[in-house]
Formats: sequence, structure tokens, C-alpha cells
Amino acid sequence: MKPSDEAYTIMIFCGPTANPLRVRIKKTTVRRLLITTVLLVLFQSAILAHYVVQTSQVAELATLRKEIAQSRRQTSMFSAAIDDMKQRMLAMQQLNRKLQTMFGLEIDEQEGMTVNGQGGEELPYDQGEGEKVDGLPPSASRTGAQVYQATFNHTVDSLVMSIEHGLTWLNEQAVREQQILDELAATAKERAERWASTPSIWPVKGSITSRFGPRISPFTGKKAFHSGLDIGAPPGTEVRAPAAGKVVVPAYDARIGNFIRIDHGYGIETTYGHLSKILVKYGQRVKRGDVIGLVGSTGKFSTGPHLHYQIAVNDKVVDPVQYILD
Repeated sequence: MKPSDEAYTIMIFCGPTANPLRVRIKKTTVRRLLITTVLLVLFQSAILAHYVVQTSQVAELATLRKEIAQSRRQTSMFSAAIDDMKQRMLAMQQLNRKLQTMFGLEIDEQEGMTVNGQGGEELPYDQGEGEKVDGLPPSASRTGAQVYQATFNHTVDSLVMSIEHGLTWLNEQAVREQQILDELAATAKERAERWASTPSIWPVKGSITSRFGPRISPFTGKKAFHSGLDIGAPPGTEVRAPAAGKVVVPAYDARIGNFIRIDHGYGIETTYGHLSKILVKYGQRVKRGDVIGLVGSTGKFSTGPHLHYQIAVNDKVVDPVQYILD
């Protein structure tokens, strides 16, 4: 190669005797070729770098989509579980309201959360090209994966807030329903104790010989008020307590002979007269069905073996038949 002032000359020898072939290339042409080559190399390098970056972002986006899909399944399951718990809570509320009505308790109605609402927003898999994030186009502010991540975070935050709200509601309702259940339990216990203390069975097996109320006295032949119920039965027949209570009087009276008085609480007392034998002591606690004495004919106001059964409510005698359910 033989350079001149304006060009390079390239000589090509084809043989020992042949004239050489001369090729002249201008210096400007060489410079242009070199510049073009450098630009091509730089352009290809830029394309390769862009490809590597895009490949990395695609892989990152694919991983993110898998994580989002898994998170969506988990949040959907969690939301469904909360909805199921809400349904159970409302069912318990309805049952508690029925029990409150049955027990005559005051019902404090409060508005509850509806449980037939929709779930959270669907997590998108693709974003529109013109969508903006933080006020800028995606290409100017963030990569596709970052835009996707930001949208996912926003949606998850909404779901988390919804779930937290549901859990707060469930906790408040659980506390309130527990208070109602405690009140119902206390009322049920009080009612059970009252029922156990309310006379409800025949104190002796037999037939009624004289009812409660006005009658002709078998002793004077005149009208008189009979304060109890006379039940005829063979001597020695067991007399049973019609309800739970405490023996307050086991004694003898000239008119009704051997008698027992039981205090059942709640203002209710029962008396059993003309017994042949008393089988309980003062202060003894008895239950419904316990044997307390035996039928007899003691006392001057008896014409034969029978039980004089008397009930007083708040110191006022009432018809014992009203307290016999069996």
C-alpha cells in the first residue's frame, strides 16, 4: 500500500512478469468506511444490550405473574373463609335473637355487615399502553414489571384493608355475641332453677276427694273455704316433693296433724298435712320426686287417710291443680 497526499494505492501482483494491478482509494473513503464500521458495531452492541435487558425483564415479569397468581388464590381463599365465618356469625346472631325472644330479654338491634358482597378487584395480567403510573407514561417512569408490581401492590393493599375490616367486624361481633350468650346462659340457669323450684307433679298417687275453694264443711255442714286439695290414698303411701326446695316446718298441728312445709323460693311454699310419718328434717334440701312423708289421717280435721296439699304464692293460697302438669 502506497499512500499519496489524497489517496492510498494498493498494488496487486498477479505473476512475476505481469504488470501489477493498481487500486487507488481516497483517504476520505477509508475514513467513512471506518466510521461506518464503528457505528455498526455500536448499533449491534446496543441492540444486544437491549435484548439482554428485555429478556431479564420478561423473566422478572413471568416470575411476578406467578407470584401474583399465587397471592390471588390465597387472598381469594382467605376472603371466602371470612365470608363463611360471617355467615356463621349471622346464623348465631339469628339464633341468639330467637333465644332472647323466648327468654323475654331485650333485643338491642345493631346493624351488621352484609356478607353477600363481591370480592376484591381482579389482579390484571396486562396493562394498556397508555396507562400512567404516578402521573407519567409507563415508558417514561417505570419498566413494565415495575408498573405491574405497582398495580399489584395497590390491589393487594385494597384486599388487605377489606380483610382487616372483615376481621375487625368479626371480632366485635364475636365479643357482642359472647356477651349475649353469657346473658342467655345466666337467664337459662335462673329459669332452670326456677323451673326446678316450681311445683309441677302430683305429690301422691290417689284421687281428689275435695277440691280447692268454697265447699260444704264435712265437720260443720256449713259453707267454708277449703285452702288446699285433698287427695285420697291408702295409709303409708309415699308423699313426694313436687319441686326442689328447703324444709322449713316439719311439725305437728292439732288440726292437720303431722305436716311439712317446704319453701321453694320465688315466693312459693307448699304444705302437706295429715301425714302418718314425717321423713325429712328442718333445713333439709329436697329435689322434685324426693319422698318426704307417708299418707295418714292425723289431726282432728281428717275423716280418713288422705293428703292435704296446699300451695301459697307470696303468702296467698292458690289452686294446687294449676301446678300439676303430669
